[in-house]
Amino acid sequence: MPSTSQKVPYWRLSSFYFFYFALLGCISPYWALFLDGRGYSAVEIGELMALFGLVRMIAPNIWGALGDYTGRRMMLLRLGCGICFVVFANIFWVDGFLSMAILMVGYGFFWAAVLPQFEVVTLNYLKERTDDYSKIRIWGSLGFVVMVLVLGWLFNFVSVSALPVFMLTLLLAILLSSLAVRSEKRTEKESGGAGFLALLLRPSVMAFLLAAFLMQFSHGAYYTFFSLFLQRFEYGSSWIGFLWALGVLAEVLVFLVIHRAFQHITYKAVLIFSLFLAALRWYLTAHFADVLWVLVLAQLTHAATFGAMHAVSMHYIHRFFKGRHQGQGQALFSSLTYGAGGALGAYVSGFVWLKDFGVSMFEYAALSALLGMLIVIFFVSDDEGKSAVKSN
Repeated sequence: MPSTSQKVPYWRLSSFYFFYFALLGCISPYWALFLDGRGYSAVEIGELMALFGLVRMIAPNIWGALGDYTGRRMMLLRLGCGICFVVFANIFWVDGFLSMAILMVGYGFFWAAVLPQFEVVTLNYLKERTDDYSKIRIWGSLGFVVMVLVLGWLFNFVSVSALPVFMLTLLLAILLSSLAVRSEKRTEKESGGAGFLALLLRPSVMAFLLAAFLMQFSHGAYYTFFSLFLQRFEYGSSWIGFLWALGVLAEVLVFLVIHRAFQHITYKAVLIFSLFLAALRWYLTAHFADVLWVLVLAQLTHAATFGAMHAVSMHYIHRFFKGRHQGQGQALFSSLTYGAGGALGAYVSGFVWLKDFGVSMFEYAALSALLGMLIVIFFVSDDEGKSAVKSN
């Protein structure tokens, strides 16, 4: 248990992350395989995943503004979970590209109400002790690992067409776990009167968001086509599940120790290192996927390319957007990175896949991460990182 205030409902917050990311453990490795089994082409899969990302670019800002205006974050979150369940239950009757696109857009719009709102609730409980965020968020990574491994084993015996059953079960678990968490009462109205746009247009903020966008763009190919890419090299479902889980296990280890690392290094240094390792990871994946030990090493860098990157991003966003702008700040980060970045990455990779079945796709991903690293080096202020370390 983290050494934060006793008022922090550690296990209630952690259980929500566990079930939420267990659901992502269904989507990221296996949703493309599910769509492939339904007969969708690579381009159609890329377009569907891009649509899912596109709605995540727009919807979080709507829900974030509603959360900031009403202060009823948990109510909005529960509403999103409930409608997600109802919308996704129609998956059993969906047939054809258009109907699948409508379902994924509807699901994505209400799903966007969930995580950004909960991130604000968690960070408000932690207040200035944001280094303890990783001790709660680690349970999300564990949920992802458990689900990926279980499904990887199970799909050796049952068809991947059963995937929606597990997803609906987890959506219900997320809704039930959210009922145990109360939203903290707002006790601050800071930001010094500065408008959201004024906070956003600061050069260091814009540079950080662009670098984060490029990082997620680089992950678009991974989240959409990595499982199909591995199938090309004749990896079975157990190996695919293992390699996905290995990356997240490395992420878990980072969440266990990164709060200590922040006492000795700046956040900017973590950003640079994470983006550099992302570029290296995608290059190795592109050219050495048939060499198991190299692929294992590449997957272990997920500790930095997602784990460290996400942890440091939460620090930046929490410090960039205070008080009444928290929800909009979290929503903007989610929409620009996991939404726009992931959507564009998925869309581009769907077309590039046809060229050489994935090699160029991961090469473009590596270049994207390198560009993000250069932006951080030259345009993200090191003072942000230093002041963050001192304040802890």
